[in-house]
Amino acid sequence: MGLMQGSVRRRDRGVWEVRIYLGRDVESGKKRYLSRTVRGSKRDAEGLCRELVAEAEEGQAERAEDSDLLTVSSWLDEWWVTKRMSIAPTTASSWGSSVDYLKSHIGDVALHDLRVHHLESMYQRLIDGGLSAARVQKVHTVASVALKAAVRRELIGTSPAAAARPPAVGRKEPVAPSVEEVVRILEAASEDPDLHAFLIVAANTGARRGEICALRWCDVDLDDRALTISRSVAKGSGGGAVVRQTKTGVAGRVAISEQATTVLRELLARRRTTAEAIGEPLSSTAYLWSQDPCGSRPIYPDTISSRFSRARKRAGLGHVELRQFRHFAATQLLTAGVDVRTVAGRLRHARPAMTLDRYAAWVPARDRDAADLLDNLGM
Repeated sequence: MGLMQGSVRRRDRGVWEVRIYLGRDVESGKKRYLSRTVRGSKRDAEGLCRELVAEAEEGQAERAEDSDLLTVSSWLDEWWVTKRMSIAPTTASSWGSSVDYLKSHIGDVALHDLRVHHLESMYQRLIDGGLSAARVQKVHTVASVALKAAVRRELIGTSPAAAARPPAVGRKEPVAPSVEEVVRILEAASEDPDLHAFLIVAANTGARRGEICALRWCDVDLDDRALTISRSVAKGSGGGAVVRQTKTGVAGRVAISEQATTVLRELLARRRTTAEAIGEPLSSTAYLWSQDPCGSRPIYPDTISSRFSRARKRAGLGHVELRQFRHFAATQLLTAGVDVRTVAGRLRHARPAMTLDRYAAWVPARDRDAADLLDNLGM
């Protein structure tokens, strides 16, 4: 092949890597390579290899990527600039720390040379350093997404993360407060009527904190006793609140109880009084929970959490968390025998299987009932 050297290596079924040696960099002294990924037959790859070698010997080849110079750290920097803009701010914060772990532990490895053992060794070092298995799983998730993007860009042929095994995470059952605990917290929250109404809706619908914060009066049908949940409030990149789709992207209409309907009627009356006091009618697009007299902006979820913390402290139940009201709704319904599909709809899970997987321990065992239904067949 003349002065230049080329090689063809199989990376996966029908995927080949063509690599051409271009000599050493004048300034750094590092070896330079031109790499291409070919999807097809080995003959296709060998043909491209001959073409690239010929171009390189004629001085016409341009390196689209330099596998020795493009490190994992360099790729993560490039990928993260775009990726962080497409995910929720809270997710970006969590993923950002995972990117830092990847860069500090394997950032100096050439992207082209990254292998399964690099990732698995890193996972073990993180565990030995005190990170939980669940946290290391998140690092693995970020590595997987970043390396899949590198495959799509044809920087590498396959992702080593696809075969890497992160540490197993023990299954944690959701913790739900008892009826007595929920009642005590509601009693403690009664001196804060708006918070009391918020908690009633949370316990009745199983809605997430951000979903309740995003409710507008046009989402409420008091006559038909129903709410439409289609949005959620989350922390924005600048620290403020942003309204976006629900966590699972699933919207739905949820029936509410007489109690929830009553507290919402009372909340509506208070909101109208507040708006009229400044000479403004209450708009149907106003948010139910807002610190603005006209309800033009949703309340910040952390503000609700702070008020909830004070209520649970007054109730002497500091261990109960606001997100557990969602678990309370799910477990109470399942224990009472409500079918999983209905519960999944109320929780806005994408699939009933998600509900069953999460709350399987609360689904009543009905094996004996099933056997009795099939008794005395043909007798």
